[in-house]
This record gives sequence, structure tokens and C-alpha cells, in this order.
Amino acid sequence: MITFGTIMAPRNHPDRPRPLPEIYQEYISDAVYLEQLGFGFAWIGEHRMTPCQWTPSPLTMAAAIAARTSVLRVGTSVLCLPFHNPLRVAEDIAVIDNISNGRFDFGFGVGSHWDEFATFGVPINRRWSMTMESAQLIERCLTEPEPFDHQGEFFAFTGIHFTTRPVQRPLPFWVGGAGTRTVDLAAQRGWHLMAERPARYDQQLEANGRSPREYFSALMQMVCIAPTHEEAVESSLEGLHYFRNFYALRRQPDGSLPDPTVAEVTRDMIRRGDLGGFGTPIVGTPDEAYELLAPLMTTPGVTHLPLSFRHAGMRTPEVRQSMDLFAAEVLPALRALQTTPAVTR
Repeated sequence: MITFGTIMAPRNHPDRPRPLPEIYQEYISDAVYLEQLGFGFAWIGEHRMTPCQWTPSPLTMAAAIAARTSVLRVGTSVLCLPFHNPLRVAEDIAVIDNISNGRFDFGFGVGSHWDEFATFGVPINRRWSMTMESAQLIERCLTEPEPFDHQGEFFAFTGIHFTTRPVQRPLPFWVGGAGTRTVDLAAQRGWHLMAERPARYDQQLEANGRSPREYFSALMQMVCIAPTHEEAVESSLEGLHYFRNFYALRRQPDGSLPDPTVAEVTRDMIRRGDLGGFGTPIVGTPDEAYELLAPLMTTPGVTHLPLSFRHAGMRTPEVRQSMDLFAAEVLPALRALQTTPAVTR
């Protein structure tokens, strides 16, 4: 049974910014509203020092949402670990899990934007190793019963006595990425995947004595639903255009810029649905959304579907209309297709 939730990227539209307090309150209110509609989780992403003021503090946002909700799970998607002290992350995770009474999901990843690494002085070519050392250290903090030392490639700490314990034992870890090294380590450590689920993941889970049915994978999907296809396109167009080019035109790991004449996504491409790959949105009527999402309901291994409803610069009435139509017309039809028993958390 697929669990439906939301994935949030609290941010402005750089071409028509509004006061940040308004932006943050809109996203927090969205999460509260989605809980009322029966969605299962709200995950918040991270970027830093961007033109759109993309939130650099998803843990703070998760805590704010946790304080306003009662059953909705909250989490990060993903926290870019190379920019953080792992001991501080572990402390924040434990506190939020207590604030929420055991509703926190820890999603983490390596980061992707050259500019962020350059600003922080973090070597981008070491980001995978740094992330995985951090994640395993955080895991130890949350589970080790006695004081311990850590001496690694990137971090060295002595006398770690972690006394603020999370409610969940274990607290769910979700790693963003599906490369071979990431999949193998995730299966070894018992981490879920915020990525398309490769066959290797289940194979490696079994090789490590774990049941694949107890581990999850999530596929992010951007959506905008309206009574007509044209309304859905126009209400989300500027936000989707910004989002697609935020990634399409980013610097490569070596700092070079892509050729914009090849990489840039145009508004006409979005109107035509002439896209593909990461971030391809589902925009249209409830019937159109159902047709596009229905195949996922029977795709092996998909357990969570994080949906992004609010796109940069989008107005709240149109966001809520999209949420309402999805909850009332699309979600019941999709759930009716699911016959597989729920995976045990």
C-alpha cells in the first residue's frame, strides 16, 4: 500500500518575491491542511543561499510543522550532510522526534550544487564519503547506550555521551540516491531509499539478512490539478519553469556551466509536457493525473509518493484547489488500485 505525502521546498520566486514570513507560514499551513485531508507525511528539502531563498533549515521547518500537527509524519528530504556537524544534526533529530512524539523521518543526501560547496569550502568530490561517515555517526549517536569515541576520515570526537534519546527505536533513515555504493550501504545499514528502487536494493537487503518488505522507497512527483488542463498549466507554469531550470542550469561538479541553448527548459516545453527525467510534473485535470499515476500503484517496490503541490510563486487558492481535487478525486481512485498489503513500519 503506497503512503501519500508531500515534499516541500519552502522558497520564493526570485522574479516576484514576497516577505519570507508569509512564505514560511504558507508552507506550514499547507502541511496542516494536508494532514486534515488524510496525507501521511510532510518532508522538507534543503538548499542554501539561492536566489529564491530556498530554506537552508529544513529541520527548523520540520519542528514547526510537528508542533502544529498530531499524526502527520515530518522529515527532511534531503538534509545535505556535508554542510552540517553530525553531532548537532543528531541532537536536532532527537529533539524533533520528541516534539512530534515519534513522527520524524530523517532523509539525507550528499548535495548537488557546486555553488553551495564552494561557499562552504567543502570539497564536492568528497561529498559521498563525508555524507556516509556523518550518517553512520548520527546513527550511533541515536542508538549507542554508552559513551563512545569517533575517529573517522572527516570527523573526530571523544567522549560522545548522547543523552537526548529519540522516541523511535530505530528512527527511520532515508538516503537520497540509488547509485551502487549508496544502495549497498543502505541495505547494509537498513536505510530506506528516497529514489527509484533498483532490484539491487532488495537483493542486498536479503544478502544482509533483511526482509525487503520492511524497507521503503519514495518517488517524488510534482503535481498541479485544476478543473481544466489549461488552468493547471497556467497556475503552476512559472514555478515549474523556475524549478526545472534551477537544476538544469546548475554548475557541474567541476564548476563548469552547461550550454543553456541545450539544457534550458522553456515554458513552451512545460506547456507541451515535452520533458522527461527528474522533476517531470503531472499537470492537468483529475482524470489526467489519475491516468499518469495509476501505473505507479502496481509498480513493485514503490511504497511512498511525496507530492509537491506548491510551486514557487503559486497562489494559495490555486494550491488548495489542487490539493482538494487530488484528495477528493484522484487519491480514492488510486487507492482502489492497491491490493498489496501494507509494509510494516
